[in-house]
Amino acid sequence: MSDKCGMGQAAGMDRRTAMRLLGAAAVGVNGLFSMIAPGVATATPRVASADKSLSWPPAGAFGGKAIVGPHQPSAELMLDTAELLGLPPQMSFIYGCLRDSDGNMSEWVRNFNLQPDAARQGLFVQSNLGKDALRVAPDIFMAAAAEVVASNEGGNGIWRSPDGAKGKPYELTMSADGGTIHWTEAGALDVTGTLMGPGLQWYIAEPSGSELYVSQIYEMKGVALGKPVHGVMAFDKAYLPKGIRMYGGKDPLFRPKEHHRTWYTWGTRYKDGSYDAGHFVLGTDRIGFALLTNERGQLVLDTNVTGRVELLSNEPWPKRVSVRTSSGAEWEFIPDQQGHMPDMLGTGATTAFTPQTEGRWRRLGDRREPEAWFAWGEVAERGRIDQAWNYRF
Repeated sequence: MSDKCGMGQAAGMDRRTAMRLLGAAAVGVNGLFSMIAPGVATATPRVASADKSLSWPPAGAFGGKAIVGPHQPSAELMLDTAELLGLPPQMSFIYGCLRDSDGNMSEWVRNFNLQPDAARQGLFVQSNLGKDALRVAPDIFMAAAAEVVASNEGGNGIWRSPDGAKGKPYELTMSADGGTIHWTEAGALDVTGTLMGPGLQWYIAEPSGSELYVSQIYEMKGVALGKPVHGVMAFDKAYLPKGIRMYGGKDPLFRPKEHHRTWYTWGTRYKDGSYDAGHFVLGTDRIGFALLTNERGQLVLDTNVTGRVELLSNEPWPKRVSVRTSSGAEWEFIPDQQGHMPDMLGTGATTAFTPQTEGRWRRLGDRREPEAWFAWGEVAERGRIDQAWNYRF
């Protein structure tokens, strides 16, 4: 399979470039189901044991075990270029899904580089309007300005296109406390967001390259592509050692043998006013967590999750993804029938074949009706969705 994007690809944009732009797009999960449909590839959880054929991990490595928790949201944090935990910030990005009253989806990403060549800086848009899947919309994002001037103005964070920049102007404003954001793309987007819960963060320590990831999730309302929309977006920031890129094969979630099996970032606002939001990851060894919040400020900080990925027969897309927390709560990912992102498919130089799908997460048995939601994430390729152990613990 070619390393280029599929039909509708923007000129000069290969799949890895687009994937780096989508860098934090997501976080995912797996679960436990006793009944498996015929013709469905599934991941089978394996109980960790002291397998004497495996070595102990090297000093400074913990099998991908994460530290997860909340953080105080702020514009200052998202603007700051200083190191945290000895790691420089690589890039920040806002991304998510908006739906109009007819159920049409548009997926938006704007990336801000904080290290040279960290990603393709600028705007990236997909839409399913008039299509059976989410397809790239180069007429929108190729016309938009890519460069950025970031500043603190009265405590508020401002990211905008420079005066005289090539392309249509844009501006993103975040209140000092991180509680609200306003994002405009000239002629295409004008949405305002309200923070859902505290900020969330996770950290994976590895001697060959650690990663810190901080996130603020927002419920969004406004206008996109000329129609009123409602949805959810995240403004995230990744910290990695210089020379190690997200999706590059050396960061903690994308190594050839130690890697994630699914990764999703998501949020759902329900019609009764409540919400759930957070991050799910499941991977090899001890990689995996549920990092969740809700309207009551309650948190799930669980790094002992188990789960399953089920793929459609002869296709790379997830049929179902689920996760069970250590307390026994089960969550499932429901793919949107038009949520596949075929223009993002391809093969990477290392481990970056990650089929991406939009949908919704829900707790099993939850009868609340969703009003606005996004769940943008990915699964690993076939053959890499099963639990695997590299170390003797």
